[in-house]
Amino acid sequence: MIIAYLGRNVNDYRKNFLRYLAKLKFLCPVCGSNTGLHDSYDRHVHIDENIEWIVIQRVICTGCGKTHAVLPDFIKPYKHYCAADVEFTLRDIEDGAATEQANTVASTSTVKRWVREFKNRGFQAVGALRALLHNVFDENINEIKLTGLKIFGALEHVLDAFPTIESNSLAIGDANIWLTHHMAGIYV
Repeated sequence: MIIAYLGRNVNDYRKNFLRYLAKLKFLCPVCGSNTGLHDSYDRHVHIDENIEWIVIQRVICTGCGKTHAVLPDFIKPYKHYCAADVEFTLRDIEDGAATEQANTVASTSTVKRWVREFKNRGFQAVGALRALLHNVFDENINEIKLTGLKIFGALEHVLDAFPTIESNSLAIGDANIWLTHHMAGIYV
C-alpha cells in the first residue's frame, strides 16, 4: 500500500482524488520502479457515526508487477475508522485517559486493539523513519533527544526533521506517507 495526500476529507477526496493522483508520481515501495494506474475498489470508512464509501485506486509496478492500493492519509491502513479519530483517541490515552473514557464512537474493545497495535508499531515506525531520514536525506536524530518521549512525541520529533509535505497534518498520516513511499509493509 501507498499512502498519499488525496484530499482534506471524504468530500474533497470524492471530488478531487483523480486530480491529486495525476499530480503525484508513485514508485513501487518494493523495488523502486515506476507505477501506473491499474484498478480500483470500494472501501468504507467510519467518520464519527457515519459510514462513508470511497473509491480506492490501485497502481501496478512496471518492474516487479506488484500492485499497491493508494490510500488517502485520512485513512489508517486496515482500519475502518478515520485516521483523525484513531490518532486523537490514541493521543488522549497516551496522555493518561482511560480506554473506557475515550472520546470516540468506536467500542472499548476496538480502542484497546488500537492501543496494542500502536504500542507495537509506534516505536518501530520511529526507527524506520530514522533510517529513512539517514538513508534518503543524510540526516540523523540523536538517540538522547528521543529518550523519555512517548510514541507521539518521538514520531513528531523525527517527522520535524523531514521536508514539509502536503498532508492532513496528522502524525500517523505523515509517518505513513513517508514510510509507504519508501518501504513496503511498514506503517503506523
